[in-house]
Amino acid sequence: MPWLDGAFLPNALEQRYRRASRMTGILPIGRLALGKPPLAAFFWSLKRDGLAPWQSAGLSAWKNDVAALWPEVAPLLTDITDADQLTFARYDHFTLRNPYSERLVHIGDAARATSPQLGQGANMALLDALALARALCSTPDLPKALQTFVAMRSLHTRLFQWASATFTPFYQSDSRVLPLIRDWLAAPLSHLPVADTLLARLVSGTLTTPLAHGDFKPWRPA
Repeated sequence: MPWLDGAFLPNALEQRYRRASRMTGILPIGRLALGKPPLAAFFWSLKRDGLAPWQSAGLSAWKNDVAALWPEVAPLLTDITDADQLTFARYDHFTLRNPYSERLVHIGDAARATSPQLGQGANMALLDALALARALCSTPDLPKALQTFVAMRSLHTRLFQWASATFTPFYQSDSRVLPLIRDWLAAPLSHLPVADTLLARLVSGTLTTPLAHGDFKPWRPA
């Protein structure tokens, strides 16, 4: 949707919550081309079993809910006149036991999916691709290369899957207690010198090495 200058932060994702059961967010996403107007991505949190009731209630009722949660967002919703303009994006937590077979390697969300709270989906896919390329260059033995690929990404992906599963209920759940912990304990702690460094490393994907056993000698045919 069109970006509103001065209404939101131009370089960050902003979110508003009602406990952890309601969330809306605005993310600046740039322009489609030079000379084109700036755009924003708009998010609204909704459980899977809430989709049908949301559709039945109609857009007017939904826009009222959004405006009640974040009044400044209301002008952005003017151009939304049909529910089909919104995409219901499903997500879940899962991990493939084995991300590869004889002719196929799964990377990114196809190998392991998490909630988008940490914003690491694209980063994980890119790191998977890098690890796979390095593993394939390290040996002519394909099974060994694929095993190396899995080992290189194991620690990093496990950490972020754990972090995603742990933190998601604080932001998207029916809990009344976890949002209080989030707002009155976690939020103040995040501004402390050590905590803010750890948080920055967590959301930038560098809390642990992204490619374990990353030092290798490229294999070349004799």
